[in-house]
Amino acid sequence: MKLNALERMASHDALTGLLNHAYAKKRILERIETRPTASYALVIFDLDHFKSANDTYGHSFGDQVLVHLAEKLRQCIRGGDIAARVGGDEFLIFLEYKDDVDAVLSRIFQSLCGRFEQFPLSVSMGAALTATVPGGYDALFHAADAALYTVKRGGRGQYRFYDESMRDTLSVISPIEDGQDPGEDVLK
Repeated sequence: MKLNALERMASHDALTGLLNHAYAKKRILERIETRPTASYALVIFDLDHFKSANDTYGHSFGDQVLVHLAEKLRQCIRGGDIAARVGGDEFLIFLEYKDDVDAVLSRIFQSLCGRFEQFPLSVSMGAALTATVPGGYDALFHAADAALYTVKRGGRGQYRFYDESMRDTLSVISPIEDGQDPGEDVLK
């Protein structure tokens, strides 16, 4: 039992119970290796204006919001989909799709929005598809992140699929690449 508990601690986010980013990446790589010709979507999303939840109601309330969102996420994805907390208020979903991925993403997006007590829940979401983004996990993650930042610059509260017009998005606004302190996120 202790070994199982340690394994769970190493693979799951302590607050939300979702997978952590490192373990999710491992599982995604295994999935792609096992079924390389399947169609997959990697989605990154975060809560809009989450900082105001912490600033207005306190960090304990902010933690409750994250736990609530994680539960909503579990309820709107399928058992074989992979969901993880990437860090802070950022989450990841990896799913296989057969037909209309836009309808799937729209359903998930709508399911995540709403309210938690007095705090409005709104998310911004970026998605990358293996059909349009070659290069494996890192390329998918970068593309989904670029789509997310495109949404955030466009006003938040929506989702977008990565396209080539977003290719250089992060090089323009990423704090790491432009010399800003990585803790300064001007978009949040």
